[in-house]
Amino acid sequence: MRLSVLCACAALLAVATASAQPPRPIVIKDITVEGNRRVQEAVILGRVQTKPGSFFNPSQLSEDVRSVFGLGFFDDVQLKVEDFEGGLKVTFVVVERPFVRDIDFTGNKKLATADLQDKIDLKLGSVYNPVAVQKAKEVLQDHYESEGYFEVQITPEVEKFSDGDVKVVFSINEGRRISIDKIIIRGARGLDESEIKKALATQEREYWILPGKLQRQRIDEDIERILAVYNDNGYVQARVESHEIQVDRQKATVNLIFTVVEGPQYRLENLTITGVTLFPESEVLRVVKLKRGDVFSRTKLRETLREITDLYSTIGHASADVSPRTEQVEATAGVNVVLDINEGPETYVERINITGNVRSQDKILRREIPMHEGELFTLQKLQRAKQRLNNLGFFETVNVSTSPGSDKTKVIVNVDVKERPTGVFSLGGGFSSVDSFLGTIDLAQRNFLGRGWEASIRLRLGANTQQGVVSFTEPWLFDRPLSAGFDLFSTSRSYTDYDYDQLGAGLRLSHPFLEYWRWHAQYRISRDKISHLKEDQTSALQDQAGTHYTSLVSGAVTRDSRDNLQLPTRGGLLSVAVDVAGLGGDLHYVKSVANASYFKPLWLGHIVSGRVEGAYGFSLDNKDYPLFERFYLGGPNTIRSFKFRKLSPKDENGFPTGGTSEVLGNLEYIVPMPLNIRLAGFFDIGNVYGFSQKFDLTDTREAVGAGIRWFSPFGPIRVDYGINADRRKGEDFGALNFSVGSPF
Repeated sequence: MRLSVLCACAALLAVATASAQPPRPIVIKDITVEGNRRVQEAVILGRVQTKPGSFFNPSQLSEDVRSVFGLGFFDDVQLKVEDFEGGLKVTFVVVERPFVRDIDFTGNKKLATADLQDKIDLKLGSVYNPVAVQKAKEVLQDHYESEGYFEVQITPEVEKFSDGDVKVVFSINEGRRISIDKIIIRGARGLDESEIKKALATQEREYWILPGKLQRQRIDEDIERILAVYNDNGYVQARVESHEIQVDRQKATVNLIFTVVEGPQYRLENLTITGVTLFPESEVLRVVKLKRGDVFSRTKLRETLREITDLYSTIGHASADVSPRTEQVEATAGVNVVLDINEGPETYVERINITGNVRSQDKILRREIPMHEGELFTLQKLQRAKQRLNNLGFFETVNVSTSPGSDKTKVIVNVDVKERPTGVFSLGGGFSSVDSFLGTIDLAQRNFLGRGWEASIRLRLGANTQQGVVSFTEPWLFDRPLSAGFDLFSTSRSYTDYDYDQLGAGLRLSHPFLEYWRWHAQYRISRDKISHLKEDQTSALQDQAGTHYTSLVSGAVTRDSRDNLQLPTRGGLLSVAVDVAGLGGDLHYVKSVANASYFKPLWLGHIVSGRVEGAYGFSLDNKDYPLFERFYLGGPNTIRSFKFRKLSPKDENGFPTGGTSEVLGNLEYIVPMPLNIRLAGFFDIGNVYGFSQKFDLTDTREAVGAGIRWFSPFGPIRVDYGINADRRKGEDFGALNFSVGSPF
């Protein structure tokens, strides 16, 4: 930047100084701008403090030049001063920087141009700045190295247009992608090197088979992870002394080397708790994760702090605070821990803020939140609110948090949701091992008019099944948690040995009580028809043929504490249901089913889950128990080594008669994988009894197998293969099953 003042201005100052008379102030008559093409004059003069009519002040004009230059639009700003109408005219002469009219990338083959453009701050229409171009080059270099291209060379070039604007071209020579050969932990003595490497974000192999890639920005994270592993194993003085990247240009591989200094391993020597008045101290000690003599672990210490604050939250002291103090005893390699507890006052809900609900009415969310303004706040209520909102199925994400209220006795609950499409109109098809090929028509809305109503029309047309269902549910009848609805249904199904047709309607009611519990009541009337029984069937089965009318009432009690209905990871479902037919119609029977399932997270997203189920049905008159209400096992949701309904008692002709009772047990171990995929290993056990097979719990069938689950946009899709663990004569080795949804 240069500041030029005409010699006339200097002469005027000299004359004024030499005169014996007091100097007469020089007035600035006009201020103008020259050289600006794009930047408006008003923008430039808006940074100038000197105004027409003010006195000439060289110091202020110098500041004005700096301010104009500070706009960032100019390569040069000069000042021109000349006589004008008995005063001075000041002109700011500017030289504008060129604008970036185009940005291009050449030579990039592995990384997309759009991806590279998103990484840099240099944008079309911005003022050209060589510093910004150099910064963009460095960002691109880091991005390439993060993807494993350590040989990349990036050269920025500037091409000028005739009007002075420029085009910035990044010429890229990507080179080879360098993969990780080995990760080496030098100095590891107390811990096994493999244990440390498991905790790193950088891995030698991705998905077990692909070579890993080195990302420089992950190295700092990996250093923290190494320290965390050591701190959790008692090495509280451990440090990562250095790290080194050894590149083998010939093989295009890299070795990542961390050098660690472990220090001694510390154990918990003493743990003291202070400030406890609201609980017996033994109750607080019960949730402490560290015991005397244990290897000291910072993670367990953090878990202890969380468990103690959660404990206080159960009695409304959500502001309780635990301050840990640790003291290292060098002589014994021990750690003394003191937990100072500030129990705080009882905390109440001051306000509940809900954001993100565009279609859903506010009350739809508020009625699912088990707390209200002015009530005692507990962490359990907050967690339950998130669970219930998630299980509505209306939202992609549900974030529930708290912020401080107007004082320490108040808390503000913040609920932020992101709505998902809840309406479905689809024409499609599919295949399952149960129904073979299916054509589907779905018209459904789970949040009709934003009021939480559920309405649907569903048609299933397949080789073995034709089904139509019209349903409507009001989950909060009369603004009370009383769910009411009706169903109209028609089903035709072809089994191996007979055809079954059903036409009917049902009314439903349900209401929650206590925590997680709900009772259900239903009335159903239907016309049931069995036809095309084989001629060689026994007379008992032939008597089942024909048309029957069923008038049925049912009652059920459920306890559902699952965290997610589609993909549960914790909690369980307990259900006991009884159907009684005989209030009219020509069928009189009782059917009861009880089951319990449970899901428990283990480590790194692994889940173990299980289910037990028992069922029993009997006739209330001298007729046999209805064929279409009998029990069968086999298929994707029961014993997975058998096809659907293939496990059943048989008569003397080998016809599966179904049973009047069944027992079932399932155990699964689930391993999460990338891309919403999960692997599962399972064990199934159970059997069906009645008629030709005596009830005997020692007579069961077993299956072992594995499967894959994919959480697709249409719901969880499962493929399982079960092996018949106690294969008998004439039975298949196993069965492959396809289905949608959770197995239990």
